[in-house]
Amino acid sequence: MGCKCCGRKLNVGMIHKVDVNTGQKFKSCPHCSDANGSEHVFHPYPAAFGKTPARKTARNPEGFQSYCYDCRSLPKGVTSRAHVNGKFCSSLD
Repeated sequence: MGCKCCGRKLNVGMIHKVDVNTGQKFKSCPHCSDANGSEHVFHPYPAAFGKTPARKTARNPEGFQSYCYDCRSLPKGVTSRAHVNGKFCSSLD
């Protein structure tokens, strides 16, 4: 399913945005976005995401996780509840 704001798939986790008022960086969480169902859900980046050497790539040289901390701690198959705490795609530039 696509985001009603930007049109990209909701399960894409490497979408970055910046709050133009504060300069704070944000990254989408695909699990939160799927739970929302209509727009990407963003959390502060890098604070809300962990790192692991296993995730290091040319596009992700520091190895940041795709899912936010809250979603990674959920058992498989459990819907995110953290999406209500994030910022929606339409609220960020």
